[in-house]
Amino acid sequence: MKNNTAKDMANRSVSHIDSKRIKGITTIELVMTLALVGASVWLAFPSYQETIEKRKLTNSAEQIVAFVNVVQSESIKRNRKLTVSYSAQDEGGWCFGAVVGNTPCDCTIVDSEKPGFCTTGASTWLLRDSDVPADNLISSMSGDGSFTFDPVRGLFADLSDMMILDFQSEKGHFQMNLRMIATGKIKLCLPSESLRISGYKSCT
Repeated sequence: MKNNTAKDMANRSVSHIDSKRIKGITTIELVMTLALVGASVWLAFPSYQETIEKRKLTNSAEQIVAFVNVVQSESIKRNRKLTVSYSAQDEGGWCFGAVVGNTPCDCTIVDSEKPGFCTTGASTWLLRDSDVPADNLISSMSGDGSFTFDPVRGLFADLSDMMILDFQSEKGHFQMNLRMIATGKIKLCLPSESLRISGYKSCT
């Protein structure tokens, strides 16, 4: 009887030790797992930030391309000359506007009642820096501030016109260029092959 009691006590003691050991291993494993997850997140965070920065840059640049393409298509569709105006302001501000005819509108005007406001009848044709996700998008702008589409083939009415825009991401890690020439074709490209933004080729 005494022997059985001693055995029971020994078994309970071993069971208690095993239980503690199992609990201890589980806790250590949990801590290690959390540490590994934390390290993975910490390592992946810069890459995630760069992905977001790159996406804002490309999305914003594509919005400008889409705006100009729509004006070009409307010129052909309506069989009327449409003029695109563009301007860069202080502190990274910029705007694009469109109007029917040869006379450029002023895309900096926000009051629709003022002369020079960019409108094509019932529609307001404006695209401003506040309309895109990227801040400080346009680092430089080359051209005379406006160009007119000839409705026959969508070419520039003045074949000497051109527009070149240099884009950069918010933190300056990525750059892109927009080049538009007399044929009315827009090329969105990379100033350097080393930038490697998926889906875009080098300008050279």
